[in-house]
Amino acid sequence: KSLFDGFYHLYPSLEQQWAYYARYIDFMLRELASQPYLDLRSLIGHKDYFILSTNVDTQAEKTFPDERTCNYQGSFAHLQCKQPCCDELFDASPYVERMLAGMAGFEVLSEDIPRCPHCGWQLVPWVRDDTFLQGGAWRESLERYERFVRERSSGRVLLLELGVGEMTPGIITLPFWSMTAKLPDAHLLSVNISGDSAPLQLGSKA
Repeated sequence: KSLFDGFYHLYPSLEQQWAYYARYIDFMLRELASQPYLDLRSLIGHKDYFILSTNVDTQAEKTFPDERTCNYQGSFAHLQCKQPCCDELFDASPYVERMLAGMAGFEVLSEDIPRCPHCGWQLVPWVRDDTFLQGGAWRESLERYERFVRERSSGRVLLLELGVGEMTPGIITLPFWSMTAKLPDAHLLSVNISGDSAPLQLGSKA
């Protein structure tokens, strides 16, 4: 089992579920930017770039400025109302610190379970699920990415696909193939464990 599996495990109580969430989120918030991200920044930091990420582990925002990133699937650095009743993201840190401080065994205190200050409903991690908040902050970051691509569509564009799996091809993989085919001077470089899967029709552009 992995940390990812633990996040989607069915716990017998909210207190146990949030005990796992609190430790999981605390680990990600405390973890420093990893070497692959730092290496990428050293390669492109002086260039005109934009990061579209499907990772939710806070690594992208630790390494690159907000105005140059779009966390399409959300981020464990934030919580949202589960309903959601409001277009608001909440910093996860103070909630996590409170739960960890009051944790006994593998349960948080019932009163420490994060609640929406507006409706009182449970807060949940701001990561993609059936209640995911595609609110103002999410739309703004996506619009920044789309504007970045649109404004550079007639020039030289290098699309770097790094470590992209097969779970959500419609976010990065397929759009990158489409842009490589349609933009006059676009090229695609894929570095993935699964190997090169770009269509042969892209020829020397991929």
